Amino acid sequence: MTELVRVEDVSVDFPSPGGTAKVLDRVNLTIGDGEIVGLVGESGCGKTTLARLILGVLPKGAAVRGTAISFSGQNVLGDRAETARRQLGFRIGFVPQEPRAALSPLFPIGVQAAEILRWSGSSGDRAGMRRRIADMFARVQLPDPHAIMHRYPHEVSGGQLQRVLIAMALLREPRLVVADEPTTALDVTIQAQILTLLRRLALEQKVAVLFTTHDLGAAWEICDRITVMYAGQEAESAAVGTFFAQPRHPYAGLLLGSMPRPGAGLPESITGAVPNLVTPPGGCRFHPRCPRALPICRAERPAPAGPAGQSVRCHNPLPERDAA
Repeated sequence: MTELVRVEDVSVDFPSPGGTAKVLDRVNLTIGDGEIVGLVGESGCGKTTLARLILGVLPKGAAVRGTAISFSGQNVLGDRAETARRQLGFRIGFVPQEPRAALSPLFPIGVQAAEILRWSGSSGDRAGMRRRIADMFARVQLPDPHAIMHRYPHEVSGGQLQRVLIAMALLREPRLVVADEPTTALDVTIQAQILTLLRRLALEQKVAVLFTTHDLGAAWEICDRITVMYAGQEAESAAVGTFFAQPRHPYAGLLLGSMPRPGAGLPESITGAVPNLVTPPGGCRFHPRCPRALPICRAERPAPAGPAGQSVRCHNPLPERDAA
């Protein structure tokens, strides 16, 4: 698989009233062309920050340093790459978490979709734009696409509005779509429909997807590969089948143990909480909560290791016979 995105040894710091928050710590991530990669982990682990880093929309004051953030082989990290970074906006689509907060209540949906085409420099008359939008609305299985174009966001359901946002993300024919917990605000049956839709469209449109979620069940349904984030560090990366069958990082094993399972009783909980990133623990940031922590875990961040296709940052990983 051809590599589309590479984040190499990148850190992000945010200023805060209590000091500098070390939100990402020397993170590595790759996304192949047409691949669906899931970022999973608890709230506050850096999933959304990593997604926004790739989008190039970090808040003002964020300090970014590292080796590379490359898109299709072009490094966009550093001041000299500002022009290249702006060009990424035409090749990356974004599906936000809360559909009703993403659109203006003052304009019809079709007008807001057309604005995306105008912003991206799309040529053509208004009738051509309307046909293109209606066609994309039909692809995401919206009923009566022409009627929905004339409605305001409050006049359609949450599930339909999320389909609208997926269509808008695909209008510019991007190479990558970043979906930031796009099913969180939806009920369970609509969530399943949206996940199936995203998977189908990714295959049909031949686009890669970065899918951030705290829902491991959703990640299982849609992703080709999983990267587990903890307190701004990537803990494990593996193919989805390998990850669910044989997690190696203790945090990954505990995450899977916390999943509700039919007939299995109450799920297990993970003791403790994600640390304060202004004063994070040294070494492996998970060591204060880890039942397998060794003295070296407190002093030294582990390097990635593991079998082919499974990268684990852990000094004392789960052995195969004991993995959940």
